[in-house]
Amino acid sequence: MPQPVITPLRTRGRAPRVLTIDAEDWFHVCGDGYYSDPRRWDAFAPRIEATLGVLLEALARGGHRATVFVLGWIARRYPGLVRDAAARGHEIGVHGDLHLRADEMTPAEFREDLRRAREAVEAAAGTAAGAYRAAEWSIRDARAAALGELAAAGFRCDASMMPVPPLGSADNPEGPHRIERDGWSLTEVPPLTGRLLGRRLPLGGAWPFRVLPETFLAGAEQRARDQGSPAVFTLHPWEIDRCHPRMDGLPAATRAVHFLGLRRFPERLERWLARDRCVALADVLPELVPA
Repeated sequence: MPQPVITPLRTRGRAPRVLTIDAEDWFHVCGDGYYSDPRRWDAFAPRIEATLGVLLEALARGGHRATVFVLGWIARRYPGLVRDAAARGHEIGVHGDLHLRADEMTPAEFREDLRRAREAVEAAAGTAAGAYRAAEWSIRDARAAALGELAAAGFRCDASMMPVPPLGSADNPEGPHRIERDGWSLTEVPPLTGRLLGRRLPLGGAWPFRVLPETFLAGAEQRARDQGSPAVFTLHPWEIDRCHPRMDGLPAATRAVHFLGLRRFPERLERWLARDRCVALADVLPELVPA
């Protein structure tokens, strides 16, 4: 395989804050033999209509816009929820069909999962979807076969790659970049990252976003934006659920990542949203130029 050509991208001036939302329910957990089995999902009490609804209302109050990555499974069961998000002005993207890791599927399996998801999401939203995010940041580096499948399907943007091991390669760029390979091109937009005690962390999502000092996160965000790199954050609707169901049996590490900081996160999110306005990936992509 030819070596991918990577071109770092920046905005000409100060970059914006970008918000992305992974529209999945509380039981969509990768890698756990019990919760990750789609055959069980209909037996779980759904929460996403309430949680995503609350989140969309909070965004509307502050005039925020986001990119909402929707599972095909969610779009088939709650098309009105997806349609409402689109009607509110949010960009609708694709989060796969059954919350499977991209690097655990063959190219043919990934292509079929992508097809099913896109058909369901676009039918529910009534709009075309040009952005994609894999479950659990599972497009690990620029050589991944899934990127070629996305480009062949006409996607213009991927937001699945993390420059933080083990979720991604430490060689992945920390900011937005263009990937060119095999005659195609895609824009990759990773989440905000930063260093703490010598380690790189995904500051734009998961437990670091929920528990690290707010001043530390704000400083990392401002530095990235001042350098022309959009500060990309990601949320899950279940992270603001004050009645999140118990998940007995989760491995200790998975449970820590999932639950750490959830109790106080709704108030923290309100403060974060009040400090600046969020935009969608579609708003920033046209502003990106080679660094």
